[in-house]
Amino acid sequence: MRPLLPAIALLLSAGGAAAVPSAPTPLTAEALLAADVPAATVQQVAGGAWWPQPPAFDTVVFQSDPQSKVTSGVTFEKVGGDARITATLYAFRSSAQSTRFLLYTELVGPPVDERNPAVGERRAYYTSTLSDGRPVTRLTFTRGRVGVAVEVKGERWSAAKIAAIAQPIDAAVRGLLAGSLRPPVIPPGELANMPPDSAAPGPPLGTAAISPEAWATVDRDGTPRQVRDRLAGRNAKLLFRRYLRQGSPTDVIETTLFTFPKASDARGWLAPFEAGVKNGLDPGTTGAHSAYRHGRDNYELRFAAGRYVGDVFCWAPYVSAPSAACEDAVRTLAERWYARLAHAK
Repeated sequence: MRPLLPAIALLLSAGGAAAVPSAPTPLTAEALLAADVPAATVQQVAGGAWWPQPPAFDTVVFQSDPQSKVTSGVTFEKVGGDARITATLYAFRSSAQSTRFLLYTELVGPPVDERNPAVGERRAYYTSTLSDGRPVTRLTFTRGRVGVAVEVKGERWSAAKIAAIAQPIDAAVRGLLAGSLRPPVIPPGELANMPPDSAAPGPPLGTAAISPEAWATVDRDGTPRQVRDRLAGRNAKLLFRRYLRQGSPTDVIETTLFTFPKASDARGWLAPFEAGVKNGLDPGTTGAHSAYRHGRDNYELRFAAGRYVGDVFCWAPYVSAPSAACEDAVRTLAERWYARLAHAK
């Protein structure tokens, strides 16, 4: 979903003494995301226009045994096509667990190549066919206590081609384990405009800056290129966070903050969404410019407050539809978030 530029930790040195080794980077959701493959690499390897989706900061509920402590992934979609590339990183409690993760993937698929491509400490590569007849290419590998799964749906890739995606991830994971790679730092002033902790609808799963292209892959108020161009033309900055809804093992609530130079840009960006909501849900106390719609598999409330737009979205990634409790959870979060943004500069 976008290249995120990691901060590089400085090696400490004193006089002529040798540099002090860095401590390993804590394997948070944001750290794993920083080690994922950037969009520029995917485009270079796969060709054409491949855009990322917002990151998948997963819950542990639907992960296979062994359960990872933290999981982050990014799916890239080919604009104008139906192929998908997904790269997911799992932080386990030990190297033994990451190895077990790899061995389990070998049991559920066809025979695997354990030698090629040359990536990670152990690997399993194979190609197969999806239930709809399309080809699929899968590669799983390990590096320390980190497991990585790369999947290409809709295209059959050679070991050498998928290695061009996997090897940069492997190098970045080595950087995390060595402490030389850190997740990007989001300025405190930008974080302050996200929903307040007191308004959190459940445990936060991860926060990241995302690109206009990432939002364009999930917004339905225009074609991906139209949505991207409208955001880029208004110089929007986007900040994304996912929560697990309190009391639910399946519902996730995603909040996206759009920061524009002027209030008129924010209202202009919101206008197509407002116009498209017919007989929508009650948006509550979220200002004069807001709308709340309920689709077959999601709830979404969007509002403008000064030069900001907030989007609150509830869905269930692993089941067909979110619970009805999403309606109140989305509205309550949006109201509290609006109250904060209404006083932001």
